[in-house]
Amino acid sequence: MATIDFESLLKNLKDNIGSLAVSTVKEYADQAKTDGLNMIETLKTDIQNWSQQVIEGKLSKDDLEFLVMSKKELIQMNALKQAGLALVKIDEFKNGVLTLIVNGLIALI
Repeated sequence: MATIDFESLLKNLKDNIGSLAVSTVKEYADQAKTDGLNMIETLKTDIQNWSQQVIEGKLSKDDLEFLVMSKKELIQMNALKQAGLALVKIDEFKNGVLTLIVNGLIALI
């Protein structure tokens, strides 16, 4: 059975949050980065479980994407809401973070 460097996966996800924040919500990048990192931390256990299931071939790409995207409504973007960013832009950023997670896990295959 293949093993993964979970800490490296998390670091990579966290590193990409800053770039995503700048590209999606420019003037709110600091708040977005805070919310994005909190999101990764909130989903840390799920990400670890999903990564193992991907490596073991127990999750298809479609199943993985469904599982990750199903977390969208549960995740709060408190710093961005407090900063007054429009909900549409918050959702755009949230989708971007979830897509980063999916792409990071798919890269394990």
